[in-house]
Amino acid sequence: MDAKTQPASARRSYREDSEFHRAHEHQSASAVLRAVIEDAEGEVISIGEIIEAFGERAFGFVLILFSLPNCVPNVPGIAGIVGTPVLIFGIQMMLGHKRPWLPGFILRQTVSVSKFKRLIDIAEPRLQKLESYCRPRLPLLFGPIGDRMVGLFAFLVALSVLIPFPGTNFPPSIALVIASIAVMEEDGYLLILGYLIGLAGLAYTATILGASYHLVMAGIAAIPSWLGF
Repeated sequence: MDAKTQPASARRSYREDSEFHRAHEHQSASAVLRAVIEDAEGEVISIGEIIEAFGERAFGFVLILFSLPNCVPNVPGIAGIVGTPVLIFGIQMMLGHKRPWLPGFILRQTVSVSKFKRLIDIAEPRLQKLESYCRPRLPLLFGPIGDRMVGLFAFLVALSVLIPFPGTNFPPSIALVIASIAVMEEDGYLLILGYLIGLAGLAYTATILGASYHLVMAGIAAIPSWLGF
């Protein structure tokens, strides 16, 4: 389908504030995620439509959105699908971008509204509980430098998620959700908590990688003896 035959909603730049965003810009992350599902038309929704709905708060929302599938039991292979956008968003935040950008072929990808709804049903009570503790604290942790730090954190989390080892995606993804909500609510205490959980998860990933490397090298070193040399 070319640009001329696409509907206007598909051709509109997701960088522009949508009517949905203007209506929900002061709501919590859990409320906006729920509204995205409730307002969705049809059985699928595109990645571009989701990002467009979040407007100027898009980075926080998309980091939450693409991290949530790794915070709950899910189908094998989902980590790689959602980890790549998080990696891209992390790089963009480190570079100081204000809104997320994705290639057109990713923006046109669709997700099932029913599956998305099931994910939100599971995550919403936990997000609401987390949001109930939020209030503005430690404002020095936020701003341009703080956003770049979150971008670096998201980048490291994405690398951990993309490594195909058990347990390398769950703690870092939870930590990134916590950190993203903290940024949206400007809660420095919650941001520190997210960083600490994430660092513990990343340390586990580094340990697994180190152990795997030594096992592989030991196996390679033992090959001559196995062959009788």
